[in-house]
Amino acid sequence: MSKRLLAYGAIVLAILFLLLGLIFLIAADSTSRLLTAVALLAIGGALLVLAIGILRRLRELHPDSLDIAVVDLARRVGGEVSVSQVQAELQVPTGTALETLERLRRQGQAQLEPRAGRTVYLFKGVLPAKAVRRCQYCGTEFAMREAIYQCPNCGGRVEIIKE
Repeated sequence: MSKRLLAYGAIVLAILFLLLGLIFLIAADSTSRLLTAVALLAIGGALLVLAIGILRRLRELHPDSLDIAVVDLARRVGGEVSVSQVQAELQVPTGTALETLERLRRQGQAQLEPRAGRTVYLFKGVLPAKAVRRCQYCGTEFAMREAIYQCPNCGGRVEIIKE
């Protein structure tokens, strides 16, 4: 039985418990009916919250959602992620994290690179573009914070180049 089917069944049960609770609440002329109504409403509410939680987690574990979450993680951490980072950040099993990273690699969004005894996936599309001021004639580079438009070395024009 799939978790999605279980969640939908819990929603149906929650609706039934909530309806019964409302009926008992409307017909409450004694304390026992009032307590029964409160109990039925509480059970229905708890089932509804549980089912919504299960459906939300299943949506988070959908491959498209995982792909988006991994690319977002790569953007936040500077373009390099490992399987263990994905596993810890997204709270998924190691196999799911590896499948997601490999799927992104096959799609061309990531590259597999060994780094210091571990394997990382490099997302070049999310790396910040480095911009420098460079003289188009002599190649001298200047810091971006310097407002230089003419090279002090050769007099050539200084351009902003993204690398």
